[in-house]
Amino acid sequence: MKIDPRVQLPGDIQTDSVKSSRKSGAQSQGTSGASGSSSATGGEDTVSISSTHGDVQTLKASLESVPEVRVGVVNALQQKVNSGQYAPSSEKIADAIIAEQAKRAANA
Repeated sequence: MKIDPRVQLPGDIQTDSVKSSRKSGAQSQGTSGASGSSSATGGEDTVSISSTHGDVQTLKASLESVPEVRVGVVNALQQKVNSGQYAPSSEKIADAIIAEQAKRAANA
């Protein structure tokens, strides 16, 4: 492959060769701070994590605090079943089964 010196590179491409900026005895391990980034001084390597990671972690923690089972709804249904007042509509049950099967078939 031949390189044509007349071809101009876009301004965001680094044309200088990349050199290691670590000094032989001064290697340090960075720890990420509360802001999600680690900044090194003296020309050492730097790491920056986007705010999206922090947002995902916040949402994940919020989701873990939500109960999987809605206790109030379950208790109310359980009382209806135990007292004999729960009479589910067979038409609604059939519709729900068909809708669930259609959804599974669409995802497959």
